[in-house]
Amino acid sequence: MNFSHLLIPIVPEQAIKESFEQVFNIADQQASHVTLLAVIEELAEFKEIYRYSGTTLNILDKATQVYHDALKQHVQTLKHRYHNIHFHTQIRIGIPSIEIIKQAQASHASMVVIDSHRENKTIACQRGSNTLNLMRKSEVPIWSISTDATEVKRVIAAIDLTNQDYHAFNEQIVALAVEYCDMVGAELTLTHAWRLESEGFLRKWSGYEDIDIALLSKKMRDERLERLQALLGPYQDSTVTKKVELLEGETRAVLPEYVVNHQVDLVILGSLSRTGVAGFLMGNTAESVLNQLDCSVITLKPDSFQSPVLQQSDA
Repeated sequence: MNFSHLLIPIVPEQAIKESFEQVFNIADQQASHVTLLAVIEELAEFKEIYRYSGTTLNILDKATQVYHDALKQHVQTLKHRYHNIHFHTQIRIGIPSIEIIKQAQASHASMVVIDSHRENKTIACQRGSNTLNLMRKSEVPIWSISTDATEVKRVIAAIDLTNQDYHAFNEQIVALAVEYCDMVGAELTLTHAWRLESEGFLRKWSGYEDIDIALLSKKMRDERLERLQALLGPYQDSTVTKKVELLEGETRAVLPEYVVNHQVDLVILGSLSRTGVAGFLMGNTAESVLNQLDCSVITLKPDSFQSPVLQQSDA
């Protein structure tokens, strides 16, 4: 189950926002384990302090105790409302994104949930470097929640059909999407963005006319539509409302536009590389799309992915 153990990094001295309500409701419904994590950043200045004083332990000990007390208070408050959740707390010292990934492995978390929207960003929906680092390098799914605490009703899963080798991963994405929609009663749309990128080449070098281009485009569209629908085949008996949608055009333009026009509450994306974020989107394109999405986003990796953070720590 993708929601059996949620790792939630928080800033202990701040109140837990209403946007986490959707997360705790699911965890309570599933009787999940929830670990509240606080990361104390290990500042370079500590090394300088150590050179002159011989110790930084007192500073870290005090910070750890303050964070421990704050996390304990959060748990006590949450337990009064969510009786079925098994709460845990953890404090780590280091770089936040790295320590979150390490803690996810140590606690066998099934998903990391993070509030990645900050008021000091240049645009309201811009996600910070910490979130993007997690999406690039985490082995477990990352759920970046929106600032909106409203009920999730519409979910889309973005599917990459450009390579047959991605089929197993697409099945993994759809399984998570159906599981989520089944828990919250949301409707699911599988989307795939595409365009005939070789149209200019075909016209110039192969003598294709408008009718030839139209027929070829229709064949490609129909084939991709069939493959999208086939991914929903195993879930014919599911009570989740499901449909498929082909989006024609540049992904960075058509996907955010679709999300806004259809009031989508959650987007689920796959990530296939260490440097790219969103599956069929790589590098700057992926981050451009993510920073246009004001809704919640879940990104996940193939089961075969190995985090470079964990590989370095094992070295």
